[in-house]
Amino acid sequence: MQTKAVIFFLNLKLLIILLVAGCGFIQQNPHQNHILGSKGNLDDIITDITPQYWKIHDRISWFTPENLYQLIDGRAEFYLAYDMVKMNFTRFEKNDDSDIFINISVYDMGTPTNAFGVFSTERSQVSEELKIGRDAYRSGTDYFLWKAQYYVQVIPSNDSVELQLIAMELAKKLDEALWDSGEPVWGLSALPKGNLIGHSVRYYLVDAMALDFMKNTYLARYKRNQTDVTVFLSRRGSVETARNAVTAYAEHAHLYGRNIEQLNINGVELLSFDMGGTYDVVFQKGAMVAGVTEVKDRDVGIQAAVDLSRQLQTE
Repeated sequence: MQTKAVIFFLNLKLLIILLVAGCGFIQQNPHQNHILGSKGNLDDIITDITPQYWKIHDRISWFTPENLYQLIDGRAEFYLAYDMVKMNFTRFEKNDDSDIFINISVYDMGTPTNAFGVFSTERSQVSEELKIGRDAYRSGTDYFLWKAQYYVQVIPSNDSVELQLIAMELAKKLDEALWDSGEPVWGLSALPKGNLIGHSVRYYLVDAMALDFMKNTYLARYKRNQTDVTVFLSRRGSVETARNAVTAYAEHAHLYGRNIEQLNINGVELLSFDMGGTYDVVFQKGAMVAGVTEVKDRDVGIQAAVDLSRQLQTE
């Protein structure tokens, strides 16, 4: 009797699991086979999107932070500064003419924020926006795509109409294949939207504004009184580390600037620096360090920093 009871219990448990799954309570990621979590998955995707009458030259190649320089010597450090995890490189070439090719590079940057960083800082000022991925654009003959933690480059060998159409189709197919968890990029939500100049937001994991103490920093340009104003916003790990960053900024200004002012504008505490013809204004708000940089008009810079402080929400 005890054995029958155990069998009955196990069968009942299995039935419950099947019923729950059938009702939709146990959900699976519909794109689970498209997650680039392993070398094989992306190899399969790349192979599947090979254009008709084209072939993969040699083989699909993988690069790590240790050997990326072998492919892009002199540029590898840029991606490594954003903590690149791995990179996939493939050259498609036409069956009957190896001089006609399209290079595809897929960078796994580990997080959507880091992927946005390399995408945004490499973005050309003269570009055509594309409606794929989280963001994408074409610059000249080349296509660039950001989706989730991935940064994709599709680079044709020439500017023929044929190659442009094939390159665009490859970018679309990669967009369809790359799964996006939806993890947000904090700065894109935190920065004010009013008067923001389109596609001006940049993210720097380290060394923003060429300052080694400015990490995890967003820069964006705004229109203010017919003037472009560059805003910066950095989220630090704590109030104390934010305070340390402001102190480091002040020390930098003492070395390279002049006319350092400590201001209180309607309750907003600011530091203003004349950096030799342009002004930086910096403030702390909770665990954030923010302000404006390289503003020609001191008063415009101060007011822009005050407005920014009022619009930022502490967490």
